[in-house]
Amino acid sequence: MGVSMREHVTSADPRSSTRRQWIGFGFLALALFMIAVDLSVTAVAVPSIVADLGISADDASLVMTVYLVVASSFIVLMGKVSDLVGAKKAFLTGAIVFAVGSLVTGAAPTFSVLILGRVIQGVVVAVAIPASLSLLNQEFPSGKARVLAFSIWTAVIGSATALGPLIGGLLATYESWRWAFFINIPIMVVAAIGAGIAVRPVAVTLKEKGFDAVGAVLLVAAVALITFGLQEATDLGWWTAKRDTLLGASIPWPFDISATPIMLILGAGLLAVFVILEKHRARRALGVVLELKLFKVKSFTWGTSAAAFMTAAVFGLLLLIPLYCQFILEANPLGAGVTLAPLGIGMAFGGPIVSRLNWPLRKTVLIMLIIQPITTLGLIPLIQPGGEGWWLAPVLVVDGFAWGAAYSILVSMLLADVPKSLSGVAGGTQTAARLLAGAIGSAILTTILLGSVVAQMSSVSGSGLTAKEKAEVTQLFQFSSQLHQPTTDSGHTVHTLRTVAPFHQVIQDTKDNMSAGVRFALLVAAFLSFLGFLCGLKLDADEKA
Repeated sequence: MGVSMREHVTSADPRSSTRRQWIGFGFLALALFMIAVDLSVTAVAVPSIVADLGISADDASLVMTVYLVVASSFIVLMGKVSDLVGAKKAFLTGAIVFAVGSLVTGAAPTFSVLILGRVIQGVVVAVAIPASLSLLNQEFPSGKARVLAFSIWTAVIGSATALGPLIGGLLATYESWRWAFFINIPIMVVAAIGAGIAVRPVAVTLKEKGFDAVGAVLLVAAVALITFGLQEATDLGWWTAKRDTLLGASIPWPFDISATPIMLILGAGLLAVFVILEKHRARRALGVVLELKLFKVKSFTWGTSAAAFMTAAVFGLLLLIPLYCQFILEANPLGAGVTLAPLGIGMAFGGPIVSRLNWPLRKTVLIMLIIQPITTLGLIPLIQPGGEGWWLAPVLVVDGFAWGAAYSILVSMLLADVPKSLSGVAGGTQTAARLLAGAIGSAILTTILLGSVVAQMSSVSGSGLTAKEKAEVTQLFQFSSQLHQPTTDSGHTVHTLRTVAPFHQVIQDTKDNMSAGVRFALLVAAFLSFLGFLCGLKLDADEKA
């Protein structure tokens, strides 16, 4: 069955941008900011959610994991839907549904309802990001206005993700965790109304024979398995099972082998089948979910690769800096958010400032791509057990600035040569690549960091502590990637435990080992961002944006 859907538009003038365009973009940015904040703002609410709903910390960690898994799994498919129905319709629908999802999540009386709300929100992320990229790609087709628009888009996404812990810390400290979701509702309604009035629909003409339903299921399942496996790898175990349940405590797992390798292998297998199916359908001129011909576009392939590697590195900072603050510097979640805030500030200013420079785009993006690994390396000597969070601020600002500047140019470049009718699926594909890269980077760096702690925990048996005391210390440092106050079941934090004489030396030794682990993990993060620089070298000098 053929598919042909149109969305009427008056084409944007490629030589200039109007006030109406920027007002419309402002409402899009407002909605995107709230959506991006929700990716990280929830982390600091985990202890409050546990206490309020009477659930375990393992179950509460799914509040973040489900959001990321659903967003990653559906984003390519939703990009395709955006191309079919029109980017403006997709974005506005997503904004309203996100408000509904926020209401469900914030008012959730039970854990099941809470997860339902997070699933709704995750699907909206998958709709809104590719739709917004499609709108930008066609509203700002060339020139300085295009670079500035993509710079602001990047600044909004990046800074919101980095500032989320600070916002969440404030809400968790002075209000209820539920306000982390309720606050979205009026803002999303205003953004949807404003965008509905000011944003012009973009021309969409897409014809294809039949919808690729099997491909859609294969892709969603494959990415979900891979993302969930990576997110939960350190908790479930990379090879040997560390837990006897999955999805918190919902599903029993009685096997010695961990579920992680099984999910990753199965996900990779489904992804391979998906690629074979898409090639077969393309040869028969049938509709596909993912246009594999996108990867023949050099700017798209290498731009997406560079963005993925640099995002894997910055996800590492979003993980490592809060853990360093809370477990080593003994800061609370709000203090950790304040320490991380300079990274978001740098992200917010990087793209907009660089967009006003009359430098060649390729040269500019390469400079920014090489600055990121250098500044990440610059953090290493500052990570000390007796350090201070403010020591990191200047380096984090520069690192965030480089990321924001490089990513804004990369997104503009990688979409420049993509057919306009495929803007949505292209935007979804590059975002999915970044989210997967972020999940991989987080899993690797968490494993490195846990290894440094496990090494110290193995020596606790000779510390002269009682069995109960050993269990208490060990439990304290069984952290995950979630940002929450490190606390034992008995209510002890790092700070309160180390004031007890028998614990003091053990905790100090553990902090020393963990500091070394953070430094090594930062070295790996710098290497990942350097790979992004190498991918950037593959971009042609005359790539347009």
